[in-house]
Amino acid sequence: MYQFILKCTSMLAIILLLCGCSTFKYGNTKKPQDHTKCVTIYGDYKCAYCKQIEASIVPKLKKDYINKGKAEVKFVNLGFLGKDSMNAGRATHAVKLISDDEYLKLNRLIFKAQPKNSHQTWITKRTVDKQIDKLDLNKYEKNKIKKMYKDKDSKAWKMANDDKKAAKKKDVKKVPLVYINGEKVKNPYKYKEYKKLLDNKQT
Repeated sequence: MYQFILKCTSMLAIILLLCGCSTFKYGNTKKPQDHTKCVTIYGDYKCAYCKQIEASIVPKLKKDYINKGKAEVKFVNLGFLGKDSMNAGRATHAVKLISDDEYLKLNRLIFKAQPKNSHQTWITKRTVDKQIDKLDLNKYEKNKIKKMYKDKDSKAWKMANDDKKAAKKKDVKKVPLVYINGEKVKNPYKYKEYKKLLDNKQT
């Protein structure tokens, strides 16, 4: 009996590690339901194809699932297309600790600011600060976020580094790569592929 309980506990820990969405406790505007599914997007803020996912897929997910408490989205930034990408990764984590809604908004704003030549150095702290200023947060919260993502000893900095480690452990070699509750989305550019997994009660 003890061994059975131990195995179940271990399996639960692995599932939570793979998902990671529900580890954020702050700023939820819609209480997650028991069957809330986790959409994990592996990408890079300097990736033009990842921008396509953000522009065409995430808004639909928010409307059909996130706003209804049926799904949560976590963007895992690999930061391999340039060191400046980590500025965005740290900032989004800092926002996530305060507000889920504004976390998704900052993701959108950063991708929207992505230039045609996305591989150049463009995600400067000044650029990130400008996007943070557009969030629906008070001055104190915005300043707290700016300070947090620039502090190498902050939780946001550690979480951004953990993203890179998680992607390396999962052996992610190309992006965008999307999983829903640990199951790979075959074609991340097709919304029907997301719906197929999100509407499947066994996923």
